[in-house]
Amino acid sequence: MKAGGTGQGRLWGALVWLALAGSALSGCGGAVLQNRPTVQPIVRVTPAPTQDIRATQTAYVRQSIPTPTPVGQYIVKAGDTLSKIADAYQTTVDEIIAANGIADPNKIEVGQQLIIPSLVKAAAEPAQSPTPAP
Repeated sequence: MKAGGTGQGRLWGALVWLALAGSALSGCGGAVLQNRPTVQPIVRVTPAPTQDIRATQTAYVRQSIPTPTPVGQYIVKAGDTLSKIADAYQTTVDEIIAANGIADPNKIEVGQQLIIPSLVKAAAEPAQSPTPAP
């Protein structure tokens, strides 16, 4: 036989030891601890963050201000020809062609931006103010 006994004997010894230890611990106030936590639980409630209403506001435009069109600029519309545009702005077709570098005067497109020389000249001239009478 080996020292320490058989495997079956060790198992019985361990069970007896557990039974004795359990009964000894239950006598140490087992009834007092029954159905109670051993440590007070720590409960912390984090409040929900307050919402800044100003951060969610939508900005509305009170007045729509169009972007200024550059002085002397004209945008070609359907049915426009260089001669019609020249007549409307008291200039010549040749001046419009020269100012815009147009290769073929018969091929202007809707939406094309043209510089009208007479509008540029008018904007460059200072406005005449009436002279006061002596």
